[in-house]
Amino acid sequence: MALIIVILALLILAAMIYGVFFLIFKLGWVVAGKNTNKWPLILAGISTVLLFAVSILSLMVGLNKYVSPIMDVVNTTLQKTEITTGVRPYTDPKYGFTINLFGGTEMTKWIEIDKESSLVFGFDTNIGAVSKKNRTMQNDANMIPPISGLLVFVQQEEPLANVQEYLMQQVNALQETQNYQFQLKGEPDYSVPNTVFLEGEGITPQGKNFKVHMAFAAQDDLRYMLIGFVTGNNTYQQMVKEEINSFRIDGLPPAPLPRNTPFAVPNTEAPAALPQTAN
Repeated sequence: MALIIVILALLILAAMIYGVFFLIFKLGWVVAGKNTNKWPLILAGISTVLLFAVSILSLMVGLNKYVSPIMDVVNTTLQKTEITTGVRPYTDPKYGFTINLFGGTEMTKWIEIDKESSLVFGFDTNIGAVSKKNRTMQNDANMIPPISGLLVFVQQEEPLANVQEYLMQQVNALQETQNYQFQLKGEPDYSVPNTVFLEGEGITPQGKNFKVHMAFAAQDDLRYMLIGFVTGNNTYQQMVKEEINSFRIDGLPPAPLPRNTPFAVPNTEAPAALPQTAN
């Protein structure tokens, strides 16, 4: 039934577009002093077909460009049945930056926005397994599992004369945009070369609080912006903070892996002990 409704809606839309094109071409024919409807009808049909063809092609290109790179992580999340714990190092294959990913966090493929800018996402795939487990427990049926994710945006521009000044400008710009929905917490952290880390707190329209961890960095002709968000218990939030703060641009030593890093099973406060992890 739903498919029939969609088909009927598309047919109605096509008829409306065809009518608009016919009126446009008919007006042109009248202005040109011709009375026939043959060519306005033909041209309106051709234009309608071309418009739909271009629209479908654009949709396919958009899906391939923006959706395909994230589908592996989406499928992993949907199919996952067991929770992944621990911390593991990750080195980006495109730009060489490093970051320590925790739990089930996995990175997507890069989305090439244009020649100068790219975007990649990271997402905690454990939410798939956690949601399935919660559905089997009567008491936890209405619980919202902790969620975390991150994105890294890279922009290629002219090399900076003063990286520190650039970082301070980014911090100042963010401070000026604060409002009741988002506030920065604490002081900017400039402890890592060419990088500044920030922490904030936001509130959704539904009144739910969430933490935001950010980093700005610069290296040669590249500008980095890293944003991580998290909702969940304190242990889970701390893990995401450590994850974001482990970001290092190419050329800097990777952040050390924590030993015996606790990972809380979502929706509980009791962390599970992990085996020793070598630096």
